[in-house]
Amino acid sequence: MISEYEFFIRIALAAFLGFVIGFERESKAKPLGVRAFMMIAIGSAGLMMVTVNFALSTIASDPDLQVDPTRVIQGLVGGIGFLGAGAIISNSSSGRLRGVGSGAAIWAVGGIGIACGMGHLFEAGVMAGAIFATLTGFDLLTKKTDAPDGSEERHEDDSERSG
Repeated sequence: MISEYEFFIRIALAAFLGFVIGFERESKAKPLGVRAFMMIAIGSAGLMMVTVNFALSTIASDPDLQVDPTRVIQGLVGGIGFLGAGAIISNSSSGRLRGVGSGAAIWAVGGIGIACGMGHLFEAGVMAGAIFATLTGFDLLTKKTDAPDGSEERHEDDSERSG
């Protein structure tokens, strides 16, 4: 069973890592920010821990029962993918999709929450670092090289905000 103390630590780490990724998105004026990313990470971690505790208590009370906690992971990944799809919009005039990075980040933060909930805290931290580095590093790279990633749309948006 996951103790109350361990539950708190895992939730706190999931919230912090969700905050880090959400702050990166919010600082770039993306549609989803800190609250959404924190809620996804916290919800994923919490559901995993409740499921693990349920599975362990069920097996302890009746060893003949079959419990498969990995089904919750499958449900979380699908549900979070649905949330991520909601962040993606199409600009019909240009044919370009917008929000794909945020949609992928939502899905990845769900993975961070699942890792925290399962007690894989080091792995969750590494995942968060890699996601953060990808989001910030790629933006820096595309700004320096003027790569066609939709950054021209961002520059237009930036000039509209400043003007």
